[in-house]
Amino acid sequence: MNSRNFLKPKNFNIKAKSLSFESVEFMTDLEKKKIYINFVKLLNNHFKRTLFKKNLYEHFHCHCGFIAHNNIHGFYGEYFETAANFHFNVNGYTNPMHECGGNLNSKSTLSHGEQFYAIYEELNGSRYSLGAFHNQICGNMNYGDYRDLDDAIKDAFSEYMEIWREEIKKAIKAWDKFNAGQKVQELREEQEKIKTQKLELESKEKVPEVALVKESVKTQSKPITQKEQPTLFDFVA
Repeated sequence: MNSRNFLKPKNFNIKAKSLSFESVEFMTDLEKKKIYINFVKLLNNHFKRTLFKKNLYEHFHCHCGFIAHNNIHGFYGEYFETAANFHFNVNGYTNPMHECGGNLNSKSTLSHGEQFYAIYEELNGSRYSLGAFHNQICGNMNYGDYRDLDDAIKDAFSEYMEIWREEIKKAIKAWDKFNAGQKVQELREEQEKIKTQKLELESKEKVPEVALVKESVKTQSKPITQKEQPTLFDFVA
């Protein structure tokens, strides 16, 4: 058992901010807003497949430096598999291949806590899957027509990461508390064990003493036989 056992998987509750977007040649302000809101929903549900909308896919591979990965399904499978497996697991689905396009791996069989932690680990330093997506999004230096939208997406992702860190901290704190309690319990059990052993030793030490006392009493109260009775000759000898 470790801190991962104390993770409590759940959907997040990031609020979409009331932001103003600028209409550009190939995208209106309302279209930008819709992409932003869809992305927030995607984050809150840990990249659930049905929430990865086409407008998100088009924006990511056309304006954010990602390659297309053939189609929306290829893109989703490339970056969101770990998060998808977590979603399947936490919601009780029995067939993860239903939504993630057959990209089933060993991570789909991990516990909720382990999958929850796996996403965090991918986001902190890895160069593949969700970590690669995160690095590209945060490293996207778009100073053109979509900068306002990209900044909003980055802020939402930063909030997602912050919530994740807090959940990990809570799990570690809960683990430390549990572990401390376990140590106290172990010490108590050890003390009881020592106490029991001590009583057993004392009991064994008393056995010879009791036997000697009984033997002494037995000897003292032993009746004098005919042979041992004194005679007149004993007194005058």
